[in-house]
Formats: sequence, C-alpha cells, structure tokens
Amino acid sequence: MQNAHERFGSLEFIKRTKDTTTRVRVHIDRAVLETPKDERGQARAHLISMIAGDSEIGALWAAVTEGALFQVQLPGRSAVTACLGLEAQCFRGSVMVPGRKRPVRHLVAVSAELAKTKPGADREGTRTILCDDDPVFVLYRVASRYGLPVASEWAPWFMCELNQRNALHPLTGLGCSPVMVKGNKPTFLKWIGRALKRGAIQIPDGDGSINWKLRAHVPDRSWSESL
Repeated sequence: MQNAHERFGSLEFIKRTKDTTTRVRVHIDRAVLETPKDERGQARAHLISMIAGDSEIGALWAAVTEGALFQVQLPGRSAVTACLGLEAQCFRGSVMVPGRKRPVRHLVAVSAELAKTKPGADREGTRTILCDDDPVFVLYRVASRYGLPVASEWAPWFMCELNQRNALHPLTGLGCSPVMVKGNKPTFLKWIGRALKRGAIQIPDGDGSINWKLRAHVPDRSWSESL
C-alpha cells in the first residue's frame, strides 16, 4: 500500500451562479473515459468512483444527475473535461477508515450506456463498454448481454475476431483496463456460425454448465455483473 495516494486521480467541479462560485475537488480511484481524438474536445465518462466527505459527495451527486461537466485528472495524464451524460446512475456508500471518527463517503457514477450493458438490457445496442480487457471476461460479458451460445474456451478466438474486424477499442482507465466492443447479437451469431463451419471453434462435449474462469483481480467484476 506504499504510495497508494499516487494511484489516485482527481475530479473538480465548478458551478458559477450570479452571486457565488462553488468549487468541489475530490479523489477518484476508478475511472473509464472515452477520450476524443482532438485533445481539446470533451471526453465521455462511463464510470467515475469518487471518495470525499458528506457535502462534497452530495454536491457531486446533484451535479452528475444534472449532466454537469467535470475536470478529470488521471495520474501521468493531462486534465480533460468529461461528462457522464444524461440519465447517469449514482450509487452511494460509506467506507470506514482507521483513525477517522466519521466514515468516508463513496460515490460511483455510471453512464447510461455502461448501465445498459447488464445482461438482457438493450440487446439492440451496438456498443458494449467493459472495465477489463481480459479475453474470458470480454466474451463472458458480451455473451451475457446478448444471450449468445458460447463456451469459455472460445475467448482467444473471439478476441482475435474483434481485433481483426477493428471491433475492439481501448478506452482510458484508472485502476482498470477498459475497452469498447462494437457489434450486436446478429453480428456475433454470424461470426460464431462461420467459425463453427470452418472448425475454428468446436462445441464442447457433455451437457454440463459452462465454467467461466474469470481472473480474480478484475477490478470491476462486481460492478459489471451488477449493472
């Protein structure tokens, strides 16, 4: 845990009214950003995990629900302006810290697009935002979302297909390795059918359930499976 503070980023929110200026700055420990090609453009934030006190978290919760803009600074990177967009979802909690009388407040803000990647939601969507690039995890989440008949052993083949078809795009992350997968259910079913015909993948023997061996350190596993 040495130098753990160096792995934190920061988020700043400024709201100006006619008579006052409100300025809130907090630490962030997880983030998923879709940065524009033009560095001067606005980034799309898909996940931001913030840690602060009661008043700061309350102000940021309101700002997220209003679709406000934030200045996000990740370690070793230039600050970017980011927005979670309309219909973003917020999850609040508390973290007890040794030596503190009051718990630290925790806010996880999730974009509407990321929230729609949960199993069975928005099966017509063509973009899937994921917080980890592990091949097995990618196949598991895509298959869960679209209800695809797959086997975990197909993960290397699926990643190869995504890369060859330019359907896998890395995103900017803090504390995770996020990616965006392009495609929908008909597209992926077509890939599976063709691969089975040419023998690139095989249907496993037996009638047992599929065993997904997700790597233990996937940082967003609990978040992604609950979204």
